[in-house]
Amino acid sequence: MTGLEKRAIRSLRDVKMPEGNWHGRRAEFLYGVMALDPHRRLTAEQAGDLWYLVWRYRRQIADCEVVMHANEIVNGAMSLAFQ
Repeated sequence: MTGLEKRAIRSLRDVKMPEGNWHGRRAEFLYGVMALDPHRRLTAEQAGDLWYLVWRYRRQIADCEVVMHANEIVNGAMSLAFQ
């Protein structure tokens, strides 16, 4: 697991998600994977879910680098940093 993936997983801990869908369960699962073995690589499916969740809840995540990476993956383009 990369440092950026670990930061992304930790960022999801503070996000408020709806109760009735898979988002919260998947975020908890990813956190569990990281807690048990932080050096294990995420599968392609796990990484896809992680970056989708970060992108989906990007407005609640303060780590700009994590959000920009998720945007890059989801939209396939570099994101501009506005300051």
